[in-house]
Amino acid sequence: MKDNFIRMSFDKVFNIEKIITIFYMELSKGFHHEGESHDFWEMVYIDRGEMACTSGKNRYILKSGEMTFHKPNEFHNLSGNNDVAPNVSIITFQCKSRAMKHFAGKIFKLTAEEKGILSELFSEGLACYELEDKRNPLIQRLKRIENSPFGSSQMTKNLLEIFLIKLCRSNAVVTQKMRRSYLIDGIDTPYNIKEILDFLKNNLYGKLTVADIATHLGKSESAVKQQFSNYLDGGIIKYYNSLKIKEARRLIREGKYNMTQIAEMLCFDNPQYFSKCFKTFTNMTPSEYKRSIY
Repeated sequence: MKDNFIRMSFDKVFNIEKIITIFYMELSKGFHHEGESHDFWEMVYIDRGEMACTSGKNRYILKSGEMTFHKPNEFHNLSGNNDVAPNVSIITFQCKSRAMKHFAGKIFKLTAEEKGILSELFSEGLACYELEDKRNPLIQRLKRIENSPFGSSQMTKNLLEIFLIKLCRSNAVVTQKMRRSYLIDGIDTPYNIKEILDFLKNNLYGKLTVADIATHLGKSESAVKQQFSNYLDGGIIKYYNSLKIKEARRLIREGKYNMTQIAEMLCFDNPQYFSKCFKTFTNMTPSEYKRSIY
């Protein structure tokens, strides 16, 4: 007798075809990887500390509790911040599902639930697979562990697919471009601070206030001050004056203008204030600096 039941098939938004590596690393604060590219996906999670990460042309800071993805054939690398020794979890895998496009160029801040799934994923994966040489996890291959728990390979695949679905539903996401970092004077500098620094440097021959900077950036004065204080002590105007004095030193060395002209060009209120600021940053008056030049 024929029944009237309908057999519903399952949608398959993610299909993990192969796993290439799965490992956890406790790194030194000065760790640096020269970088690589390969034809499969890489998933990087910072469990502790923070790292400077490059994805293609984007360089950004990946913080504790955050995850990013490197798409196939995208150059990428990792470096420590020389301050805190980071712990990093990495899985590389082959997946051709169209939904993987969602992860390109993004950074995810994991929730407690997502961290729980990730922990279970690594628990299953590391019970099933191990590296051929644990001393070199970034370049070594996996091998199956004999007598691994029943179903651990399938559990690893299923948990990874579930984890990816959870991340697709997440709202705690920013683009790598928004978190872009730049090396300025040897210091990792986030994009929002670089905007301030660029505006100051482009207006050395003007006279800016914090209000002018905030208006240019479309932010409040308090927000600009807070952002900058997280980057440098002393305040924006003090840093602005330090840039002006650096430019004044260059002008003095060129010898085309006298001190009064340089003070006027750099928009100091008067030569006396210029001299006071110069001595604050160099421990010399402008005249003393000029005599010190070889």
